[in-house]
Amino acid sequence: MADLKADSPASYGQGGADEKSAERKWLRDLTPFIPIIALGVLAALTIDGFGTAPNLIAIVQASAITGIAAIGVAAITICGKFVSLSIEQQAVTSAYVFAALYSAGTPVALAMLAALLVSALLGLIQGYLVSRGLNPIVTTLAFGSALFGAVVLLADNRTITLNPNPIAWLGGGTTFGVPNQAIIFLILVAIGSFLLSRTKIGRQLVLTGANPEAAELVGIPTKRIVMIAFIVAALAAAIVGILVVGQVSQAKSDMFRGLTIDVVAAVLVGGIAIQGGEGQLWRAGYGAIVLTMLSNVMLLLGVDAGARELLKGLLAGAVLIFMTVLRNRSR
Repeated sequence: MADLKADSPASYGQGGADEKSAERKWLRDLTPFIPIIALGVLAALTIDGFGTAPNLIAIVQASAITGIAAIGVAAITICGKFVSLSIEQQAVTSAYVFAALYSAGTPVALAMLAALLVSALLGLIQGYLVSRGLNPIVTTLAFGSALFGAVVLLADNRTITLNPNPIAWLGGGTTFGVPNQAIIFLILVAIGSFLLSRTKIGRQLVLTGANPEAAELVGIPTKRIVMIAFIVAALAAAIVGILVVGQVSQAKSDMFRGLTIDVVAAVLVGGIAIQGGEGQLWRAGYGAIVLTMLSNVMLLLGVDAGARELLKGLLAGAVLIFMTVLRNRSR
């Protein structure tokens, strides 16, 4: 068969096909941002108070907290183990560990390091259990319940207040007008996305979720990968715990109520395949922004809390159904 010349009609056709393929990919990459841009513009034009600086800063801060936890949980989802239902309890634990140690005279850096290490250990334990075949939903739900009970018991269900607060600048401050929480969120999204798409361990994470049996056959340590995913999620929860202590200057048992549900919804709304094996970490962060903005709009419109939670749940369910149908059609 003759080789195609660079200036042959066939080569031009191939070039056109490549251009069309690149254009379609660009449109697919842009599509997720259309709803949030449309919602933001519509809300700014029609809802009093939405476009004010304090409200936008509040949206960014709330998105950052949910988003940081969501990108951690997304690692679990991508490796095929659904989600962790103990994120809320791990964040509370990290907040208490940091606040208690600092109040007892421990240097700030060491208190933060201890909170991170404790959380990593908790993630490792859960990851080990799940990697050995235990159901991730049951395991993390039971683990979170037991952990929360132990922490509340040890803390005597009291609120630990930091006065002065050594990390107020981290949790509640801004840099050039941008909340530091949001900056940390964006940095973590960038690091996580790079590691997932550009490193060996990232590719192993995706392959483990796509087909664990085939992954083992080619030498991927799937059990270790699952444990690493749970550690990543636990560390993300620890960062959330520390940041919120910096923001509110205290640690208490109910400070993260509803976080787990928001995180799971963010992962689903972000379009990460719940079956595992595909998805990008930034999409979990995007899902958090969409949900936070939607909640803010409903709050400004006077929608009560129950209706807000219902609508968020319906949105997450609709995205899950849509993705399932799309996946089945592509087979």
